[in-house]
Amino acid sequence: MEINSRFIKLTLTLITVGIWVLIFQNAGIIPQANPQRIIADTTIRVTGSVDVDNTVFIKGSVDANIESINGYNKFYKDPRTGEYYVLPVTDPYQ
Repeated sequence: MEINSRFIKLTLTLITVGIWVLIFQNAGIIPQANPQRIIADTTIRVTGSVDVDNTVFIKGSVDANIESINGYNKFYKDPRTGEYYVLPVTDPYQ
């Protein structure tokens, strides 16, 4: 009977540890072993950084503030030559 009791205690302890590991991974305390893959047909808000292995298809529009990215509104300065180039920016409502 003691062997059965030890087996049950060990099994319950392993289940408890496994559940707590999942809770800590979901909370971000313990890093996940594999990156999470997300496939969605609805809108997703992404914060932080994202590694993309393949092609990304975007339905709809994506806001890109060129002034905050480039420091210049609709212009790009070539660091080698110092010349400015106009970035092709289109307004979808025109």
